[in-house]
Amino acid sequence: MMNRRLAVRHLTLVAGAAALLPGCLSQSHDEQAATYPLKHLALNANQEKLLAEVCETLIPRTDTPGAKDLSLHLYVLKMLDDCTPPKEQQTFVAGLGQLDAAATRQLGQSFGASAAAQRTALLQRIDEQPTQFSDELAAFYRAARQLAIDGYTGSKYFMTKQVVYELVPGRYDGYFPVSKVNLAVPHHGQS
Repeated sequence: MMNRRLAVRHLTLVAGAAALLPGCLSQSHDEQAATYPLKHLALNANQEKLLAEVCETLIPRTDTPGAKDLSLHLYVLKMLDDCTPPKEQQTFVAGLGQLDAAATRQLGQSFGASAAAQRTALLQRIDEQPTQFSDELAAFYRAARQLAIDGYTGSKYFMTKQVVYELVPGRYDGYFPVSKVNLAVPHHGQS
């Protein structure tokens, strides 16, 4: 007969090991989940990084902040996750997955390893000649470009530094000359 204390001790050790084991096993970098929590999209860390490079290519850092500085790739992911139908989400993810293959064919290396001028040229080719690429890749590019632009023009930086946002447009100007023509407005009921 087995000792009850020994059985409880072994069971506790096995349960503790089972709880700790998944945390101890390290995932490969390719399998790591995206840093931003998404409800409907399934992206890994490499795909999120690739999207960040695409957004930075579209809106590069100059004397103004670029897409990475403003985290526009996270805006793109949030809008896709919350505001697009599942079919468009799947098309976006499929197109994102095809981008590196297209870059390797066109540029001889992955999109991330390519120079900024090469990245720009590839994205321009996708924009100007979408029939030379898959439908998913062309749809991915269109969606990423539009959402990145929307994110940039709606960002705090843009609305406070580039375009001075006025909550209520049109200021009151108390000194405005009024002519007699402006005062001769017919009363209601008169013609």
